[in-house]
Amino acid sequence: MRIAFVADPLERLDAATDTSVGLMHAAQELGAEVWVTEAGRLEAVDGRARAGARRIELAPARPDRGCRWRVPDPWFAVLDTRPVWLDETAAVFLRTEPPVDEVFTAATLIMDLIDPASTVLVNAPQSLRECSEHLFPLRFPDLVPPTTVTAAERTVRDFLAEHGTAVIKPVDGFSGRGVLRLDRHDPNLASLIEISTALGSRPVLVQRYLRQVAAGNKRVFVVDGTPVAAVYRFPAGGDFRIGQPSAKAPITARDREICARLDPDLRRMGVRLAGLDVIGPYLIEINVTSVGGLRKADALLGWTLCADLLDHLLDPCLERTSA
Repeated sequence: MRIAFVADPLERLDAATDTSVGLMHAAQELGAEVWVTEAGRLEAVDGRARAGARRIELAPARPDRGCRWRVPDPWFAVLDTRPVWLDETAAVFLRTEPPVDEVFTAATLIMDLIDPASTVLVNAPQSLRECSEHLFPLRFPDLVPPTTVTAAERTVRDFLAEHGTAVIKPVDGFSGRGVLRLDRHDPNLASLIEISTALGSRPVLVQRYLRQVAAGNKRVFVVDGTPVAAVYRFPAGGDFRIGQPSAKAPITARDREICARLDPDLRRMGVRLAGLDVIGPYLIEINVTSVGGLRKADALLGWTLCADLLDHLLDPCLERTSA
């Protein structure tokens, strides 16, 4: 059995924390061949998806302090390098970090050539194009805090006049990059808005600042519509943005309500794995492109989220193999 990963360059991954690496370990432990490629190396040949890929073997790893794993250097060895037909693999994990640029979009269009009935796609290429992690939640206005998307300084100032303090972020950002906290009395406000909106030419998401974040931002891991685990993340000292997973979090009735509301749309688009960011009662983001945190939670809490996900997604394939 072969499992392919479309990821960022291996040499740039932090093998001590990266969920893609955790999923590769889980695949290897299942006895699968692990093949790794990059979005820019996908090809469409005679109506089929192919990729220039490397087959790798991962060195053993073990939990280290906090949410990190102890990994050797080098942490992988290349066993083979050649083109691989992606429709001949049991699963393809498309896990390139945002933003959704031209290379990424082309990769999803090539992956549309793969029959999801025979190859598990995580997540479906259609979902990676349609489900904006910051904007998709706006389809559910009762689940999210007050939010505006705009490039206009006047609209941002009006929002601040109503709510006092807000968070402004790029609509295609990730990992807290480019996220700023705005206060209507900040003497730097005009400059911050200019920087964020590129002088009014780039829309940004403006959201009411939630003081409940002091009690933790919750990452809820959702597999096929079902919340399976959750962790708390707290702002680091001197930074209002969210830090690393630090504790197990309960899955509340509100979390389940949010998942139930999202489930029909996520299933329709083929989202098998999602990471919901929740602060208090509010849905903040729906992470689908390169859902992170699973490997960190496994190290921190002794969980097996990466392995459990592989077992769940590949169960039909494993049954066919053993039959």
